[in-house]
Amino acid sequence: MTDKHTRDYSWETDLIWHYFHEVTTPANTWANWYTEMDPLGELSNRHRVYELLVDEADHTYPGTQEKVGKSMIPWNQNNAGFLKRVGGALWCGSLVKIVLVRYMGWSSKEPTARDIKAKGFNAALWTINNLKRNVPVRASLGGHHYVGIVGHRCRGKPLPPGMQGPEVCSPDNDFLCIEPWAFGINATDSIKYAGKNTGFLGIIKQTGTVWTYGTELIGWVET
Repeated sequence: MTDKHTRDYSWETDLIWHYFHEVTTPANTWANWYTEMDPLGELSNRHRVYELLVDEADHTYPGTQEKVGKSMIPWNQNNAGFLKRVGGALWCGSLVKIVLVRYMGWSSKEPTARDIKAKGFNAALWTINNLKRNVPVRASLGGHHYVGIVGHRCRGKPLPPGMQGPEVCSPDNDFLCIEPWAFGINATDSIKYAGKNTGFLGIIKQTGTVWTYGTELIGWVET
């Protein structure tokens, strides 16, 4: 069967495409956390994860809490099987780490946090350089919620009046992130990715040293 998927070129870097489409090796690391969510082992197939995210609305854009509970997006904090596995605990930060280890090359060591406003630290450049090396970044919303940064694009700045031409990048960026809480926690309701609505991805807006995710502020970034 011909694969009809195409990359979402609105993103300059895109680790969703890289790790769930270009990389084809099985993702078995830390699979024990998925014994209840994924008893048949479908999520060891990277391409199957991409299909769930862009092809299957009940999984990527679940319209009811019952459907959220059945969604097999591997970073879905509220999958009923995953909640059973962790005794009902809210594990957004740990689940993001599990996904980054299982699929995207992170080690299991405790990540190092970096304050995005620390003196001398260019958090945006540091994050982009990691993404260009196919290294995802975990981001904290003040410690009460976490997302995983998996892509970026620059935001264009307006051309002078009367001028035409290609958009020029500003110093500010959008960061694509995996969202473990369906439709966000005090963030955007959903976004389009590869032309499809999804409640399991979000966009962080970086403007200088201020990073916003919906109504939330990003405090630090980690690898």
